Amino acid sequence: MNRREFTKSAGALLSGALSTRLGRLLAQVTPTTHGEGALSVDLERVSGSLPHFWEKAAGSDRTVVGLRDQWRQDLVRVQKATGIQSVRCHGLFDDEMGIASSGPGKFNFLYVDQIYDFMLDHAVRPFVELSFMPESFATSANRIFAYKGNVSPPRNWQDWHDMVQAFADHCVKRYGAAEVRGWKFEVWNEPNISFWAGSQQEYFELYRQSAMALKKVDSQLQVGGPSTAQLGWIPDLIQYCSDKGVPLDFVSTHVYPDDPQKYIFGKDHLYTFEEVIPRGVEHVKSQVQSSKMPHLPVWITEWSSQNPAFIADTVKNCIGLAEAMSYWTFSNVFEEGGVPSGIFNNTFGMLDQWGIARPSFHSFVLLHKLGETLLSSSVGPVLATRRADGSVAILLWNLIPASAGGVANGNPLAATGGRNDSKGVGRQFRLNFSGLHSGAEMSISQVNEQVGSAMPKWWQMGSPKYPTAQQIDDLRSAAELPKPAVQSLNAGAEFSIELPPNGIALLEISRTNA
Repeated sequence: MNRREFTKSAGALLSGALSTRLGRLLAQVTPTTHGEGALSVDLERVSGSLPHFWEKAAGSDRTVVGLRDQWRQDLVRVQKATGIQSVRCHGLFDDEMGIASSGPGKFNFLYVDQIYDFMLDHAVRPFVELSFMPESFATSANRIFAYKGNVSPPRNWQDWHDMVQAFADHCVKRYGAAEVRGWKFEVWNEPNISFWAGSQQEYFELYRQSAMALKKVDSQLQVGGPSTAQLGWIPDLIQYCSDKGVPLDFVSTHVYPDDPQKYIFGKDHLYTFEEVIPRGVEHVKSQVQSSKMPHLPVWITEWSSQNPAFIADTVKNCIGLAEAMSYWTFSNVFEEGGVPSGIFNNTFGMLDQWGIARPSFHSFVLLHKLGETLLSSSVGPVLATRRADGSVAILLWNLIPASAGGVANGNPLAATGGRNDSKGVGRQFRLNFSGLHSGAEMSISQVNEQVGSAMPKWWQMGSPKYPTAQQIDDLRSAAELPKPAVQSLNAGAEFSIELPPNGIALLEISRTNA
């Protein structure tokens, strides 16, 4: 099933001019060759800040999988290694969670307590997506995914209002107002496509009922939406909330690089595959800034790719455009399309079955090691940063532009298409450092199709669909990164490294002063 297939009632087309600044950033997305010039990095010149906006949230399958041991192991590992701060799940109110499965006014929070307790015990906050419809509330049998989440409006708006209020009140009493005020409450998931069987006006009423219920519990709880596919409905929701006096604390929406551009920009094939996400996020930011609520934070609560260089490039080109970007998803405990089809498959996730690391996981591990101070560097595929302890972390990548018809993650059954295979050429990077004193040491970590991936080992095994316990251990080991290479640097010397197609490298300089 294509998660991004529009229904006939999809939202209006969006259009708008984009900033010259973003255009300059995106100019780097061109085919790379061996003959490009050296990049310069000034270790003593600060060019700005780099808040780790990509770490504020990550996505997950439906909420109930938070009871499973593998999901929990994956969460602990990803949080420690990548620094994710919250997790967003579908299906909080699905009957399998039991919250309202007995009918209106009869609430059971046992499972949600077990899941949220675990998350908070491991330094991860819930990013609360209020979805889908309890069967006893629903007006129809419209359902999505293998787990059959009901996407119809409620028969009685008061039932939904009371459930949201009771849920929020329970969370505040269990975890304390100070804690829950730090959560985000997002109303529904992608109501502008087939994930909502009602109209836009019915979604707005769902949003209003949810916002009012939350604010009754505590006026400082943070509520937002519309959580749309393909960056839709942002001006519409802001206008509605402004006109009706409905609380709106942030806006949220989703974008994938293979989303049909006519629904985002109003024209087919306007931008390259690599440009769609940053240009789209810029577009949404512009919409907010020109609205009646110009200071609303923008949360991109779904985006994805399995290509390390694409991930790095997207992060760089979205700096300053969004409050947060939530990668979809952190774990391959994921059943939208049913039970996964074997140890390796084309669903989302930084970690695969049995917790086997993917290159996407290692990409976020290296991004986490960047500092929060940007250093001056050449325009190009480089992010140079200084960390709080004075050390330097520099990320490089060799992004190969997607060929015509390439896809990333608009369809979960084609998620790994964003890897773009290994077509293209390697790139020889030459770096010149200003402000470097002799005696500095550099450690070098790489992620690419061969390093940080279990796939070569699996192919060597004969691609077993059901590996033995020993084979699984071997695959886990093969997917881990080797220890970084270490070398000394001398002032004035040029550093050189070759990256394979779509590979990335992190250079960590322990000290820059004598």
